[in-house]
Amino acid sequence: MNAKPSFFAELQRRHVYKVGAMYAVAGWLLVQVITQVFPIFEISALVQRILVLAIITGFPVAPALAWLFDITPEGIVRTGGLPASGESPAAVRERRGTDRKLNYVLASLLLMALGYFIAERLGYIRGGAPPQAGEEKSIAVLPFANMSGDAANDYFSDGISEQILDVLACVPGLHVAARTSSFSFKGKTVEVPDIARALNVRVVLEGSVRKQDDRVRVTAQLIDAATGFHLWSETYDRQLHDIFAIQDEIATAIGDELKVKLGDARAEGQHRAGTANLQAYDWYLRGIALWSQRTHETIGQVIHAFEQATATDPQYAQGYAGLALAYSVAGDYSNRISYSDSTAYARDAAERAIALDPTLPEPYAALGVIAQREVRRDTSAALLRRSIALGPSFATAYQWLGTLLSSSGDLAGGLEMLERASALDPRSPIVSQNHSFALQALGRYADSKALCEHPLDVDPDYEVCLEDVGMDELLLGQYDQARATLQHLAAVQNPSAAGQGNELVAALTGHGDRHALALRYASLALDSENEPGSGNALEAYNIPALLVLLGEHDLALDFLERLAGFAGGTADWAIVLPALDPIRCEPRFIAIVQRLKMHDPHAEKVCAGRVLQ
Repeated sequence: MNAKPSFFAELQRRHVYKVGAMYAVAGWLLVQVITQVFPIFEISALVQRILVLAIITGFPVAPALAWLFDITPEGIVRTGGLPASGESPAAVRERRGTDRKLNYVLASLLLMALGYFIAERLGYIRGGAPPQAGEEKSIAVLPFANMSGDAANDYFSDGISEQILDVLACVPGLHVAARTSSFSFKGKTVEVPDIARALNVRVVLEGSVRKQDDRVRVTAQLIDAATGFHLWSETYDRQLHDIFAIQDEIATAIGDELKVKLGDARAEGQHRAGTANLQAYDWYLRGIALWSQRTHETIGQVIHAFEQATATDPQYAQGYAGLALAYSVAGDYSNRISYSDSTAYARDAAERAIALDPTLPEPYAALGVIAQREVRRDTSAALLRRSIALGPSFATAYQWLGTLLSSSGDLAGGLEMLERASALDPRSPIVSQNHSFALQALGRYADSKALCEHPLDVDPDYEVCLEDVGMDELLLGQYDQARATLQHLAAVQNPSAAGQGNELVAALTGHGDRHALALRYASLALDSENEPGSGNALEAYNIPALLVLLGEHDLALDFLERLAGFAGGTADWAIVLPALDPIRCEPRFIAIVQRLKMHDPHAEKVCAGRVLQ
C-alpha cells in the first residue's frame, strides 16, 4: 500500500505550479499589451486600471481551479484524490501528456516574455505609460483648486500655478506645457495619465489654495503619470505675505525631483513674482488670467490690470512685461487704439521691463512683434529667438516666430516653429489658428481646415478659426459648407456680414454679379471686420484672395498695395497664400514683395519661364 503523497507532491500532480507560472507570465504580457495599445485608441486610464486589477485578482483563482479541475481527453473534469493503490498506468500516461502540453505552453509564454523584455531594453518598444508622454523632464502645472469658497478668488489660485509655471518655463532642457493647454483642464474630472498624454508630459503638478483673511494654505503634489505615484507632496500654512516664498519652495522641490537647475536665486527682497507688494501682485494675477483668454472685449481689461500693477509697484518688471505683450497686439483686437499708439506704449513698457529685469522673455517677444510690424524682419527674428532662449517653453514666442518666418517666405521654418508651439501648447486656439495659416501658405487646405476644427470643437464661436475654415472651404470648392461657416462667423464677428457667405458662394458659382461684389470688397476699409455696418467679417489679408477668386486681378493688386502701406497691415500674410498665384508674376506684385523685404516662396515655381508683363 502506497503512502499518502505530501501536499507539495499533490500540488505538482494537479499541475498547480505550472498553471500558476503560466498565469503569471500570460498576465504580465497582457498588462504590457494593455499599457502599450489601449492609449493609442484613447481608452481611459480608469479602464486600464480596472483590467490590470482584474488580472491581478485572478491570480489566486487560476491555481485554485487547477487544484479542483483537470483537462482530460473527455473534457474538463473534477480532479479526484489519489487512489489507495496509486495511479493506474493509464492515469500516469494521461497526466504526463498534460504535463508536456503545459510545458510547451509555458515555454512559449516565457519566450514571448523574454522577447518583449529584450525589445523593450533595446528601445524597440516604449515601456510604461503614458504613450507619447514626452521626455523624462517634462511637466504640466495644472491650475490649483480654489478652496476659499469664493469663486472670485479663482484668479489668485490660478496665479499661484502661473507663477510656478513661469519659473519652470525658463529652465533649459525642461519641457513645460503652456498655460493655455494645462489650464484647459480646469474644473474637469480627467485622470492624470490622460492629461499627461494630451499635453505630452511625464509629470503633473496639482494642488489647492485656501485663502482666509491674512492666512493662506497651499497644498501641492507632483505625480508621475507613468506610474500614478506621488513623487513629492507638501502642505504650507503661512501668512499671506509668504506666498512668494511658498512658490519658490514648490518650484525648488520640483527642480530637485526632476533634477533640473532652476537658476540663481534673486536678490534679497525680490521673489519669483518680481514684487514684494501683494496688491501689485494681485493686479498682475488678474492681468495674466485675462491675457490667456484675450478677446476683442477683454483686451482693454488686460491693459487696465497690468497698468494698475505697475502703478502700485513702479519697479514691477513682470507687470511691465505683461503690459508690453498686451499693447503689442492691442491694435489687432480693437480699433479703439491706433497701431501707432499701441506700438509706442508696447515699446515703452518692454524697454522698462528689460531695464528692471533683462531675464524676462516676454518683453523681447513684444519688441519682436513691433519690429515685424515695422518690417525689420531680421531684428524681429533675433528678438523672438532671444525670448525663446530666456524662456525655452514660452509657446507664444515660438508662435510669433513661426508666423514671422511664414509671412517672410520661409514656409518650412515657419511651420517648424509653429509645430513646436503646438507641442508646447496643444490646446491653445490661437496657436492652432496660426499653425493653420502656415498650412494654408503651403496650399494644404484640407490639413489647415482639420487643424482649426479642433478649437471649434471646444468653442464653436472662436472667430479666427471660423474664418480660416471658411476660407479653406471656399478654396476647396466646398461651397455649401463655406456658406454655413461664414454665416456663423458673421454672427459672432460682425452681424452686418450675415449675407456674406451667400453672396460669395452665389458669385463664385455663377449666380451673382462678380464684378459688383469685387468692387465693394476692393473699397473696404483695412480694418472693416471690426466696423459695424461694413458687411464684412473677414480680415484684410484674405480680401486679395477673394478678389482673385472673383477674377478681378487688378482690384486684387490695388487692395494689396493699400494693405502694404497700412501700419497694422498683413500684406505679407496675403502674399504667401497660393490663392494669389494668378497675379504673382505681375510687376506690381513683385514690387510689393520687395517693398515688404520678404521672399516670395511660390515665385520660382509659378513664374519659371514666364515673361513678366
